Amino acid sequence: MQRSERGGGGWIGWLIFFLLIFGFRFLPPVANWLTQVTGILITVPMLIIAFTVLAVVVSIGSSLMRAAGRSGNAGQPGVPSSLPAPPQPPAPPKPASSPWPPTTPSTNLPRARLPSGQEQLPKPPRFEPIIDPRIFVAGIAGLVILGALFLLVLVLTGTLP
Repeated sequence: MQRSERGGGGWIGWLIFFLLIFGFRFLPPVANWLTQVTGILITVPMLIIAFTVLAVVVSIGSSLMRAAGRSGNAGQPGVPSSLPAPPQPPAPPKPASSPWPPTTPSTNLPRARLPSGQEQLPKPPRFEPIIDPRIFVAGIAGLVILGALFLLVLVLTGTLP
C-alpha cells in the first residue's frame, strides 16, 4: 500500500544507478558527438550531471502536477455515499367493511424527495482540463527560453553563422 501512496517516484534512483554503472560505456560516444556538433567540450561526467538534473526536474514537475490535481479535486462534490430510497409503491386499498382503522406499513427507510420548484437541480458537470493551463504555459515558455539559449550558444561558438 505504501507504493501506491508514494506515487512511484523511485525511478530517479534507478536512473542514477544505471548512469553510474553503465554510463561510462555508452556516454563517451554521445559526449564526442555533442562536442563535434556544438564545438563546446562536453565530458561524460557533465552528461551524467545533466541527466541527473533533468530527472530531478521532471520528478519535481510531475509531483507538482499531481499535487495540483489533488487540490483541484478537493473542492468538488463527490459521489454520495448513500443513495436515496426508491419511492414506496402505493398501498393496496383496504376493504371498506373492516372494523380496524387503516394502517400503513412502517419502514425506517427515508422517503425519496421529489424535486419541487423550491429545490434546485445540481449544476451540470464542467470541463476540467488534464493539464493546468498555467503549468502548460510555463512549460512552453521554458522550452522557448531553452531553445533561445541553445541558439545563442551556437551563434557565440561560431557553429551557426
